[in-house]
Amino acid sequence: MKCLILSAIWLLWAWAEGTEPQTRPQPGDDDDRLLVPLCLIPEMGSVPELDSWSRCEPEPWKEQTAAAAADWKKKSGCIAKLVTPDVARALSGWARPQMKKYHKVPSLEKLDFKPVAAEESGNQLLLEATVDTLPTHSNLVTRWLKLYLLYDVPGKSIVRVTVTIRGQRLE
Repeated sequence: MKCLILSAIWLLWAWAEGTEPQTRPQPGDDDDRLLVPLCLIPEMGSVPELDSWSRCEPEPWKEQTAAAAADWKKKSGCIAKLVTPDVARALSGWARPQMKKYHKVPSLEKLDFKPVAAEESGNQLLLEATVDTLPTHSNLVTRWLKLYLLYDVPGKSIVRVTVTIRGQRLE
């Protein structure tokens, strides 16, 4: 629910700013099965599964990771239309002036997703990929545009994509 609210807030912000949201896939497009919910979480905001599920090692999840990658290959084109520089700038919390110069999100098609957390039952898996290294407000901070896939293991399908910004301060 929190993700839906944040997505709605971003769309309202884009409208209020007078920017036209990018062309979004719509029901009735080439293949409705390629549509997947998109969750937008502001920089360093809570990703519920990442914060509450057990962390996992990649090795036991090789088969599921390969299946998620195959599903991503089909769905990435629809999501790529939504993950724009405007979205990245809207998610940014600390480097807003530097983000004004961010103008191109790299291709999402061939991201390298790694399992990072699994539901206790093993029915859902959270995979993470780094899309891009973002401009920063400090030489001690590194920021990344991240995608998280929520993969339904029994259904063999990505059921949600989360976009957020994560950062790390070097000490």
